[in-house]
Amino acid sequence: MSRETGDLGGLELRFYEESGRHFVEYVLCEGWCNETIVAELQRDGDSFVFEGSVEYTDSAGGITEVGQHFRLTPRGRKFRAALVEGDYSAELGVIRPIRQPFGLAVARSEESASN
Repeated sequence: MSRETGDLGGLELRFYEESGRHFVEYVLCEGWCNETIVAELQRDGDSFVFEGSVEYTDSAGGITEVGQHFRLTPRGRKFRAALVEGDYSAELGVIRPIRQPFGLAVARSEESASN
């Protein structure tokens, strides 16, 4: 959370296994944490990858769905994260283990409030 603005930012992940398959629940916070996305986690060489999509609403109310491709490269107990979203790509930095979900909890409360 930004001390100056109160904005939330960054990538938060929760890994889990279900029926022998590996998944990640994630939220990418940009100003706020709006929704969680669940994706299957795949191994790719020495990295892990997963894909999701988000909807963006423009000023005219038009909605565009954009795919997100994430790559996580292990660094000890941490991961270096990278994102490709359409024509945009970025290094998201190092993701550290968390004790308590924060961004995921904010996004889940946003989702339950909108239902």
